[in-house]
Amino acid sequence: MKKLINKKIILVIILLIAVFGVFKYFIINKTEEVYLNEYNYITLQKTNVIGTVTLNGQISAHNPIGIFVDKKLKVKEVFVKNGDYVEKEQILVTFDDDEKNKIERNIERENVNLNKIKRNLKTVKELYAIGGVSLEEVRTLEGDLRVSELNIDELNEVLNKTAKEVKSPVAGVISNLKAQKNYLVDTDTSLMEIIDSDNLKIVIEIPEYNSTMIKLGDQVKIKLETTDDDKIYEGEIIKISKLSSVSTLTSENVLEAEVKLKDKIDNLVPGFKIKATVDLKDTKENNVLPKISLVYEENKYYIYTLVNENEILKKEVEIKNVAGDTVIVLSDLDMNTKIIETPDNRLKDGLKLLKGENSDKSK
Repeated sequence: MKKLINKKIILVIILLIAVFGVFKYFIINKTEEVYLNEYNYITLQKTNVIGTVTLNGQISAHNPIGIFVDKKLKVKEVFVKNGDYVEKEQILVTFDDDEKNKIERNIERENVNLNKIKRNLKTVKELYAIGGVSLEEVRTLEGDLRVSELNIDELNEVLNKTAKEVKSPVAGVISNLKAQKNYLVDTDTSLMEIIDSDNLKIVIEIPEYNSTMIKLGDQVKIKLETTDDDKIYEGEIIKISKLSSVSTLTSENVLEAEVKLKDKIDNLVPGFKIKATVDLKDTKENNVLPKISLVYEENKYYIYTLVNENEILKKEVEIKNVAGDTVIVLSDLDMNTKIIETPDNRLKDGLKLLKGENSDKSK
C-alpha cells in the first residue's frame, strides 16, 4: 500500500513538471504584439534652451511703512492685528485724551497770562508817554509779551503732535504690530508696519548649485501656490543678490532674485508662496531631447528610433545632462529621425511594430 502511494506522488510530481514546462515554453516563445499607435514619436529640437529649473519663491514687501508718533502717548484702543488688510485712511489706533487735555489747559492758562501782559503793557505805555514810568519798564513788559506768545506757539506745536488717532497712509497689510491697549508709545520705535499692497515684489530663491546658470534678464514663469489661480504669469529677473543666505523655505544656501512681471497679479498678499520656472539658455543652439526618451543600460544611454516605417532601431547616444527635463544630444543624429518619446521594456532592437490598432489596448 505504501509503495502505491509513493508511485502516485511521483506521478503527480512528474505531471506538474510537464505542465510547467509546457506553460513556460509557450510564454517564452509567445511574441507580444506591439503596435505603432501605442507610442508618441518626436524629433530632435534645435534650440538655445538647454534645460529648465523650478525654483521656490514668495511675495515680499519692498519697504514696509513704519507708523510712528512724535510724542509719548498712552494707547487707548488698537483696531487691527497682524495680517489684517486695511484701507487708506482707516483708523488703526486711538490714544488717551489726558495728555491732550493737559496741553489744552496749559494753552488756555498761557492765553490768560498773555492778555494780562497786554493790558499791563498798554497801561505802562500810557504812563511812559506822560513820564510816569521808565522806558526799561516798557521794554520788560514787551519782553514778557513776546515770551508768552512763544510759549503759546510751542504748546500749539506740541498739541499738533499729540495725535488723537493714527490712520493708515496706504492700503496694505499690517505687520510687526507692537501697539496694544495702555501701551506707552516709544517715539523711536514704530507702533506697527504696513506693507503697501501696491509696492510688493516677487522674490525667488536660486540654490548655489544653479547660481552660475541663471542670469539677469532670464525669462521666468510664475505660478501662485497658495491660491486657486492656475494662471501662469511671465516675468524677467531684474536683480540677483551678490550675497548668499539661508533659505527660509528650504534651509539651503540660496541667492535671492527679484522678478518683474509683465502683468499685474491682483489681490497679492505678502508671504504667498510661488513656483518659478526658468529656462536655462546657452550661447549657441543645441540638439535637445526630453529625458524620458532615454534608456540607461550598462553605463550607456540609448534611444529607440523608428526606421522603415515600423522597425525599431536601438541607438546609443552621447548626451550632456544640464538641468530640468531635457538633455543635450552630442551624437550626430539626423534632425528628422523619429524617436520614441517614452520607450518601455517591450521594445527591442529590430522589433517590427504592427500597424492598425491594438484590440487588447484597453485590457
